[in-house]
Amino acid sequence: MTKLKTSYHDLVIVGAGPAGLMAASWASRLQLNTRVLDDKADRVSNGRADGLHVRTLEILDSFGLATPIQEAAYQLREICCWNPDSDDENEIRRTERVLSKEEDLGRYCQMGIHQGFIEQSFLDFLENENHVQVERIVKTQSLDFDKASATDGNAHPITLRIRHQPSVSKGSKLDGDDELDPLDEIIQTKYLLGTDGGHSWVRKQLNLKMNGDRTKKHFGVIDIIPISDFPDVRISCSIHSTKHGSIMTIPREGRLVRFYVQLAETGGDQDDFDTSKITPETIAEKASKILSPYKLSFSHCDWWSIYTVGQQYASKFDVGNRIFLAGDAVHTHSPTMGAGMNVSMQDTYNLVWKLGQVIKGIAQPHILDTYNSERQAVATQLIELDRKMSNFYSDAPGAEALEYDKFREQFTRFLSGVSVQYGPNVLVPATDQSKHHSKPSLASNIIVGQRLPSHLVMNHAEANIVHAHSLLPSDGRWRVLILAGDISKPSQMSRLQGLCSYLTSPASFVHTYTPASSRIDSVIEILTVHAAPRHEVELLDLPEILHLFDSKLGYDYWKVFSNNNNSEEGDFDDAYELWGVGKDQGCIAVVRPDQHVSYLCELEDVELLERYFDQILVPQKKEN
Repeated sequence: MTKLKTSYHDLVIVGAGPAGLMAASWASRLQLNTRVLDDKADRVSNGRADGLHVRTLEILDSFGLATPIQEAAYQLREICCWNPDSDDENEIRRTERVLSKEEDLGRYCQMGIHQGFIEQSFLDFLENENHVQVERIVKTQSLDFDKASATDGNAHPITLRIRHQPSVSKGSKLDGDDELDPLDEIIQTKYLLGTDGGHSWVRKQLNLKMNGDRTKKHFGVIDIIPISDFPDVRISCSIHSTKHGSIMTIPREGRLVRFYVQLAETGGDQDDFDTSKITPETIAEKASKILSPYKLSFSHCDWWSIYTVGQQYASKFDVGNRIFLAGDAVHTHSPTMGAGMNVSMQDTYNLVWKLGQVIKGIAQPHILDTYNSERQAVATQLIELDRKMSNFYSDAPGAEALEYDKFREQFTRFLSGVSVQYGPNVLVPATDQSKHHSKPSLASNIIVGQRLPSHLVMNHAEANIVHAHSLLPSDGRWRVLILAGDISKPSQMSRLQGLCSYLTSPASFVHTYTPASSRIDSVIEILTVHAAPRHEVELLDLPEILHLFDSKLGYDYWKVFSNNNNSEEGDFDDAYELWGVGKDQGCIAVVRPDQHVSYLCELEDVELLERYFDQILVPQKKEN
């Protein structure tokens, strides 16, 4: 019998939408042996998701992708609210202007751009890195998981049978067995990730059920170049009418505006809403009635669709810490919050660095337990808030519509992504009063479990002002961020030197978890932001562990930064003040590879740091 071609891989990703491409980008950066399979012939060309929020843009920036997106996208800074006119309920009037305020939570505002642009940005990134490629028109045919071998870290317990394209022949029978198509292949993989959408094939093979419900509330979506006298057509709007329903608008790139238009709410056990009668024109006609006394029409429609509001999520996001699901494959909801693509990409951003470290033998396999707990909590909150937001647009205009700014406050921090807080778990220990746990009082505005707030600091050697997040590219490394305090004071400098003496020693955790053939900063990078007057400290007087020396490249001048104390270096942030860190005390913040802070301690707490990393990383064998 002729056997099918069989290949072996670290990771297989099924689905090349935004969540899958985020995962592929991590896999590329970490140089994992990865296959990305998609059943479609090409990426999304128009429509679909269109909103990006602060945290997502920070993540995209960590891969070098944010700038071209920012240049092309619509930047949402204001929302206008329209409600029934008190003098004529058949017409609407503007009742409120609301500042988006997302830029107050980070360095980006909310943006609108079509999903295909995001996907192409990822595809360009993968092409430039030339390590992971997307394989198109691939049909997944069967999935088998050998649980018995799953405890062996070197095993490939997952078997996929795939077909590279629809067969043009019937194949040939061999030895009387089942037909084999020459385009079929067997893939053996250590880990499998399903990012294949709301109708996920991977989820169905695992028999994982979705919890929640599907309503009878129907909305139409159109991306059009509007022809309208509506004065806020280029402002994002929340619009409620008395008799005809509601609209949410999101301006987009290229003159486009997206309209989410309430169409109908049906009742009973049978869904009697006939979608076959809906066209872009009927959606626009309904929108025009809601907008009265203003008119709306169009000549160009870029994309349109109909959706029925539903909120569902899977009871678990993984099977045996070997098969994982992310994005719409495990949580579906309405598009009214503009959160779906963001949360989906953040799912795989959370997961794949962990997979990479386990696959490479850097981290212990049990860190994979944290994916389900961390991201399912986010999905649960997403579903709860989506119910509130979809009801807001489905229900008749009420007090919340008239006080939209107040209503929106309960969504803003979650939507922006900055309030996502992980733990307690092995990666983010509890912050109680135990002597072995984090000390949150050292940095009142650095919340353990949340991403590190990004404030401006100055490169000590170059005097260039940069965002703290620019020090944390997505390359898989842990960071020990030393907020050294005012080291122009001898007592504080002495504390820093004591810490560096430990970090330099062969017994330190930095050396313990670094492979013998790798740079000392390849697993754990030491970064420093001090609060001394910059002119009172010479970089090369600091211990070398803070500015590593290379015989060919010289000193690393991009690891030590200074805080702006009393605006002495110009007009930019006092990061210490914004982080809530005392300049006479300082602290250490351990930052995970996904930019979330996992531990806070004092400069002397090296034993606590040793204990922390001992629970997560794998000691590396040293060459004799």
